[in-house]
Amino acid sequence: MADPRAVCLIAICAGVMAGNVSAQNSASGYSVGKVGELPKVDRILFLGDSITADGKYIEYVETIVLATSKKRYDMINLGLASETVSGLTENGHADGKFPRPNLHERLVRALEKTKPQLIVACYGMNDGIYHPYRDDRFNKFVAGVQVVRDRAWDRKIAVTHLTPPVFDPLPIKDKVLPAGRNSYPQPFERYNSVLDRYTLWMNGKSRRTGWRVVDVHKAMADYLEEKRKADPEFTMAKDGCTPMKRGTGSWPNRCSPHGE
Repeated sequence: MADPRAVCLIAICAGVMAGNVSAQNSASGYSVGKVGELPKVDRILFLGDSITADGKYIEYVETIVLATSKKRYDMINLGLASETVSGLTENGHADGKFPRPNLHERLVRALEKTKPQLIVACYGMNDGIYHPYRDDRFNKFVAGVQVVRDRAWDRKIAVTHLTPPVFDPLPIKDKVLPAGRNSYPQPFERYNSVLDRYTLWMNGKSRRTGWRVVDVHKAMADYLEEKRKADPEFTMAKDGCTPMKRGTGSWPNRCSPHGE
């Protein structure tokens, strides 16, 4: 079986290394290049939750760069498990030991210490806190993403956003809950529809304002749909949300409301 993380590799590389330069990136003073060009920066900071902290997609990007060019980047992975960009958490997270980490508590320190010229940010999976869609939660996500851009703008740092990966309820079908409940100690079974909305917004910002956005969500959804034509039980993440090599993974340590 192919490594599912590789499904998004080309899309991520395209977003990191090629694409249209947004107005903000141009104004920052760091050109991330034209289509087919490597970014004209030296240090890239990756921010995100456990999917980024896992580090595998970053390793793939770095390997592609090493294998296909003479360019060498300083790639820094500061992904943090359970983190959100929205600042939201849910009752009982980590069995009540601590709330979800909030990127904005550490963002300025991270930027000041690492001094990147390009940020690659992958958020959204945790930001709806595994509940059904609600406007106030979505608005918190939107505001949180904008803060990342504002802090980057202040420091003349370019930004590439990755849409959230796919949430797949099939491998955890005995651990998801239907709509209409007052609380969700386990994930909402159609949580991927929430991530669809977050992805739609991010892609809209790309079209309307020139944000650099890599649509990992659609790439994974299309791949999952195609694979299930031959194997209805196929999954890319046995915990429902973390793309893992050959479908390995664990629940609830990665992405669940009670994960750490």
